[in-house]
Amino acid sequence: MRSLNPDTRQTALTSLRRIIIGEAATSGAPEPTIEEISTFPRNYNDPQETKHAVAALQSALGHDAVKHVDPSMGSEDFGILATVLDVPSVFWMFGGHTQQTLDSPNAPVNHSPFFAPVIEPTLTTGTRAILTVIQSKLGN
Repeated sequence: MRSLNPDTRQTALTSLRRIIIGEAATSGAPEPTIEEISTFPRNYNDPQETKHAVAALQSALGHDAVKHVDPSMGSEDFGILATVLDVPSVFWMFGGHTQQTLDSPNAPVNHSPFFAPVIEPTLTTGTRAILTVIQSKLGN
């Protein structure tokens, strides 16, 4: 179960447990054992760190090269790192396909066996992006 808000997630999990136990009781089944087998924190972009990263990236790559993307419900375990270290984080993605590939009806996405970004300029741009943000945090 995924949510963008921890309170919403807790409400949904509590409700789900109540419904499962209620359905079992209604049908005369024994109370089920409910065990979460995997869980991870949400991937939260700290607003201040996001502004800082966006400004650094826009300065280095140009305003048109940095685009805001709305939150998605995709699965990403990056949130574990910031939570475990108790530090703010910013997760970003960068493009690696030609416009022709992006315009196709079945553009391959991450984890697809057909995902094959163009090596250059993707590798150089990605390296430049991460170094830009690191240097901006170090004051260089």
